[in-house]
Amino acid sequence: MRFKKVFFSFPITLLCASICQAVNPVVAEITSIARTVAESLTENKTSILAVTDFTDLEGNVNVLGRLLAEEISISLASYEKKITVIDRNQLRKMLAEKGISFTGIIDPGLAKQIRKISGAEAILTGSVYPAGNSIYVSVKIIDAEMARIFAGASSIIERNQTIDELVKLSFRIPQSNQQAQKISFVPQVKEAHDFIFILREPVMDGNTLTLNIDVKNNFDQARYMTVDTIRAIDDNGKIYSPSSFMLGGIKAYIGKSGKIQSLSAGRMSDNFDIWMEENRQIKAQIVFKNISSKAKSIGFVEMTVAPVQITDQHGTFMRQEYETVSLQFTNIPVTKEYGSKP
Repeated sequence: MRFKKVFFSFPITLLCASICQAVNPVVAEITSIARTVAESLTENKTSILAVTDFTDLEGNVNVLGRLLAEEISISLASYEKKITVIDRNQLRKMLAEKGISFTGIIDPGLAKQIRKISGAEAILTGSVYPAGNSIYVSVKIIDAEMARIFAGASSIIERNQTIDELVKLSFRIPQSNQQAQKISFVPQVKEAHDFIFILREPVMDGNTLTLNIDVKNNFDQARYMTVDTIRAIDDNGKIYSPSSFMLGGIKAYIGKSGKIQSLSAGRMSDNFDIWMEENRQIKAQIVFKNISSKAKSIGFVEMTVAPVQITDQHGTFMRQEYETVSLQFTNIPVTKEYGSKP
């Protein structure tokens, strides 16, 4: 997804106002997200929040992302529980004065810089992605000191004329081709915590989509990796959990909402940890069944993963999971013309 540069001849605040006045379902969803965020902040005894512009799945800031971040900021600032929201424009100005470049992606170093400069205890960041007749919004709250995600929320918002115009300004939507053509798939490469994920050509068989992924530990030491959740959303906004997932020949148990778990010796574990040798590559396979006949593509497949340290000291088993990171494979066609079995 590329960022489309747009120059405006009218203030962006007018667009903010138009959303509030013309799109009541959007306001309701924004209020719901803000309430979830506020409750998470209260639960974690955090009251000073910095909100960043939302991005697309590639980390690019766009108009729709800015507007959603602005509306959620306003909703949080007026919430019944006292939350101090640091103005997004002021935050950008403070970062610029310190010579800090901000592209929309929060890494641990930037999180600590934001805390030092603004006094924020937590940072709210998010992403927005068009999916058919809806837009998918995902937000996460990051502890500014520890740079770890401690809460999140997501929502699917139905599109109308106002949202459609904002989507056109924010995203480059591919035009449909009148003539059916076989599409040549280009492998997608993603990285998280020095783990490399390469999505090979997907395979459609009836209404079942199979994704084959090469996973490499691109680190100079062997270590464990955990896969926390997997889910997909098609171009009509329908959400799918995998029917099966295998990594390194080990089959996972699929829990609620795409939670990946392991089953060993008849006992269920909340964690799916797998040992990966340094600079070694293993195979992963994700299967999604019952793909809608109306779907033309999977908007994105999201996996959350993290490195894990497991030690056994003095007979005590210890497991330390590091910050979970989300990675997404995007725009995966599901037509018979593409990667289907003969």
